[in-house]
Amino acid sequence: MKQKLTLPLGKLMAIIGLELLTATDLYAATVRSGAIDGADLKAAVRYRHMNGNGNGNPRVYLGTLPLATTGPTNISWGSEKHIKFSYDAATKKLTTIVGMAGMSPAPITVTKEVGDLGELNYLLLNVQAYHPMGHATSVELKHFKLNGAELSPNSFSGTAAGAKWNVTGENLTNGFTLEGHIVLSGMQPGADNNHIQINIGYADQTGPKIDGIGVNPNPAIINGTTTLRATVSDADTGNNNISNAEYSLNGGDWEPMGAQDGAFDSVSEDVSAELAASKLGANEVCVRGTDVKGNVTTPPTCSTFMVTYQFEGFAAPLNNELINTAKAGQVVPAKWRLTDANGLPIEDATSFKGFYSYPIDCETTAPHDAVEEEAPGNSGLQYSGNGEWQYNWKTPKSYWGTCRAMYLEFNSGAISPITQFQFK
Repeated sequence: MKQKLTLPLGKLMAIIGLELLTATDLYAATVRSGAIDGADLKAAVRYRHMNGNGNGNPRVYLGTLPLATTGPTNISWGSEKHIKFSYDAATKKLTTIVGMAGMSPAPITVTKEVGDLGELNYLLLNVQAYHPMGHATSVELKHFKLNGAELSPNSFSGTAAGAKWNVTGENLTNGFTLEGHIVLSGMQPGADNNHIQINIGYADQTGPKIDGIGVNPNPAIINGTTTLRATVSDADTGNNNISNAEYSLNGGDWEPMGAQDGAFDSVSEDVSAELAASKLGANEVCVRGTDVKGNVTTPPTCSTFMVTYQFEGFAAPLNNELINTAKAGQVVPAKWRLTDANGLPIEDATSFKGFYSYPIDCETTAPHDAVEEEAPGNSGLQYSGNGEWQYNWKTPKSYWGTCRAMYLEFNSGAISPITQFQFK
């Protein structure tokens, strides 16, 4: 919620370093044309018979819906009236005041105990202005404020069918005050032809939750695909059916996901999509859902997955499954092959980032103190074609009588399977 302007302007300007508030900073709530479909409306105030002069049938209806409470019949509307509509959750009362203190005629106050209205976050303004034949008539709400902050727009003109605006963006559960002016012009018809009704209630504005987001396989193989799955549920955020789900890969456009049961027709949906594994290294995928009320998951739920190379295992003389034996101080040739998901060889030397080993207890494989190993002389990294690589590991004589584990690191951030050695 934006902060309300509560200090006199002169004092605000006198505060050193304070950025001067713009007009938009004074608007706390969001006002949009029309009603929110499916909103739960709980109570209202209705001002009617706008041609009343204190005699006849000018009335205020106030209470829970459907409205049934009739207020006093001695309101003189004139051309302009200040009105205030409020709810106090502590006393559980709705109150409206027509007119202002110190003005003639004296203000009229109507109060109705309505009980606990529950969660409130929604106001609906409905302004009806019927035009008698041959007469120009207007009914407007002007200069309206919600809890002291002026609404934008702050002028609401009626139509014969009733013009509606929804006001959201404020938590009104503990109470609120809405006030402004009813401005009338031209000949006003009697009875209920022209009226203003302000409803209070709750509108679901929370998007679905995303759970169980995951990618399989992870890591994925470069130039292949992987499957994204998640559950989109509105059970705890409005209990509305899910209308769609989308994903965004690495900040790209939002793309559709499919319901795994074939249709979006329930409050909770398991969804999936195939992702292209085209970016080497860490990838971020985000998922959002939309319910039938148009509420979107905000912010989206995100997860990361790895894309790397297809590693075909160490070639002879190394054994990938058994403990290898080697003489401390000798050169151990480590050979491997890299491809993409389509079996095409990886020929880029930058795919290799480093060759590492760490000491292990000969009875366990717990890693610690990994060090980068070097090749003897200028042998370094060698490429023999078709995605086949070799690195000559020059083992120090100090490894005699120990066991070590060895692995490769690639520029994707992934590592190869770990191979164990016992040095003699």
